[in-house]
Amino acid sequence: MKRKNKRYRADSEHLFSLRGRMIAAFALFTVLVLAVLWVFQTVLLDDIYRGLKLNELQKSADVIERETVGPESVEAVTDEIAKKHTVCISAYEITGSGAYKSGRLLSENHVNSFCFIHNVTSNDLLNQLYRDAAQNGGEYLHRMSLASMFRGGQDDRPEKPERPDAGENVIYAKLIPAGDSEVLILLNTEIVPLDSTVDTLRAQLLIISVILFGMGILLALLFSARLSKPIREMSAEAAKLALGNYCVNFDGGNCTETVMLSSTLNRAAYELSKLDKMQKDLIANVSHDLRTPLTMIAGYTEAMRDIPGEATPENMQIVIDETNRLTSLVSDMLEVSRYQGGTQRLNLSRFNFTEVIRTTLGRYGKLREKDGYTIRFEADRDVFVEADEGRILQVVYNLINNAVNYTGEDKTVVIRQTVLRENGTETVLAEVIDTGIGISSEDLPLVWERYYKVNDFHKRANMGTGLGLSIVKNILLLHGAEFGVNSRPGQGSNFWFKLKTTEETPDGNL
Repeated sequence: MKRKNKRYRADSEHLFSLRGRMIAAFALFTVLVLAVLWVFQTVLLDDIYRGLKLNELQKSADVIERETVGPESVEAVTDEIAKKHTVCISAYEITGSGAYKSGRLLSENHVNSFCFIHNVTSNDLLNQLYRDAAQNGGEYLHRMSLASMFRGGQDDRPEKPERPDAGENVIYAKLIPAGDSEVLILLNTEIVPLDSTVDTLRAQLLIISVILFGMGILLALLFSARLSKPIREMSAEAAKLALGNYCVNFDGGNCTETVMLSSTLNRAAYELSKLDKMQKDLIANVSHDLRTPLTMIAGYTEAMRDIPGEATPENMQIVIDETNRLTSLVSDMLEVSRYQGGTQRLNLSRFNFTEVIRTTLGRYGKLREKDGYTIRFEADRDVFVEADEGRILQVVYNLINNAVNYTGEDKTVVIRQTVLRENGTETVLAEVIDTGIGISSEDLPLVWERYYKVNDFHKRANMGTGLGLSIVKNILLLHGAEFGVNSRPGQGSNFWFKLKTTEETPDGNL
């Protein structure tokens, strides 16, 4: 016991409660969300902004190229693109050959008061942008810092930006074929520094982070308490169940999973209580069934030992009969155990099923003569089946014995054999019918269980242990046979099963 407790404590040291796990998960999720926000809204904001602006210029140039069909259509296209994407656009028609090229302004679209391409009129700059675009496959992207534009004059050839965080002026040049000439499209936009924006976002994110982290912990506490409460309650009920208290109720709360778990546990508690009752009934039945033959054996053997002349064949037969009853009881218990363990195997053969029933009825000859029982067998012809003959005989015997024990005051039992043809297959239906008190609909599913006995209406309580029908069920399941019981209170019971028939061998042998 000490070892078990030590092992439990060692295992529990490595476990965390559901509530703790949920709080940790919510906290981790909140930290990850905030980390992602910080990275995208502060660290990567400037790079994302620059990338979007440059991508916007390239997309605008692609749209102009796709929709331009000639120099005359450039103005309408560039005007629409400039308004839509807020970029400055100039378009020049390039004419001439070799080193002698000239440019004619086709359109000029302003979106702000200072646009670099519209305020710098140097032909050298225009020629340089044309050459750069021509040398780079028809497009060229040029970037310069805003600081360099106001250092005391404008350069004919823009420089690359000295400091990226100082802002940039970006010119995108693209050559577009238009009929017999070329059109040079210049797109211009500014990328302003975002330092102040980033500082503002950092301040906002700091406040948001504190709020979100607090809300995450609060929600984790609320949800974990709500989810773990039914689990804690079910754990307490399970502890009672482990101590043998079957009057427990598992409440799963409002979650689908916990409701399903509680339903399963309630079902398990019911089955355990039913099994416990059956086991107690078994002890009572076995105690009674063992005590009676043992008492008779002891009484008769003592009488034969102590009283001269009492060692008669009749007394010896009583001792033998009671010994056989004890043997049958022990055999039934062992057989049920084997079936539950899955160790039983069938020995299949072809035999006369009708003759098996007749043989079984022969065992009840003395019962009919002595106690006035009427056991009637109804069959139109002999039928043959392929099954385990010994097991099927046991099925028939247990069903007849059960009917004898529970039949009505008229002491009548009917065994009926009917040949059926269903879906092209011939089967034999065997029914064992009694006229007893019947079985309620609530008890019908239980009659095949181990240890089940309707003790209130047991006519011959000194016979049977409640194992006979359980043995019948297991044998028929091994054969893959259909079986069942039809019964109503006050109308007796009809136990039945079906087996597939087979042909008799030509010489009449089985």
